[in-house]
Amino acid sequence: MTVELVAFLFVLMAAGSGRAATLAGVQLPDKITVDGVPLLLNGTGLRQATALRVKAYVGGLYLAQRTSDPNAVIDPARLKRVTLHFLRSIDRRNLASGWSDSLRKVGGKNLEPAVAQFAALIDDVSKGDTMSFTARPGAGVEVALRGAVRGTVPGDDFSRALFTVWFGPEPGDENLKRGMLGS
Repeated sequence: MTVELVAFLFVLMAAGSGRAATLAGVQLPDKITVDGVPLLLNGTGLRQATALRVKAYVGGLYLAQRTSDPNAVIDPARLKRVTLHFLRSIDRRNLASGWSDSLRKVGGKNLEPAVAQFAALIDDVSKGDTMSFTARPGAGVEVALRGAVRGTVPGDDFSRALFTVWFGPEPGDENLKRGMLGS
């Protein structure tokens, strides 16, 4: 092999290891680290809202091991993160009420205190903002906006319910679910 060919192959390998996924103009990293654990981008999906199919956000699912099994993703025993990159501004009231309604359908009345705590962590988002939901086994779900932690909703039951909203049998957006599952 020539020196030029070796150098070219090295550049290709280096570029491939740091690849990022791009969807709707949003680029998400292929790998992140949470609590010292590397999580891989499992897939990305586009959330379209209302009957007009308005692009709301791009979601990315990060897992220690990639899977297309929604039950494995919902399992609260797995460290995971969903990152949302907003494509439009959405006020806190609309965002929190939509998620709260979905959580109540999935979790029932027993989850009401956790749903209220979750809704209190949601704030207005502007186009370009990111919000992340990091599920830690036994600890619950940490909510962060623009990289700043807003708080944690404790409990595996809440974690299961939140991830069921995205990955369960009746998700808010089937295309978002399929995209984040890499299907």
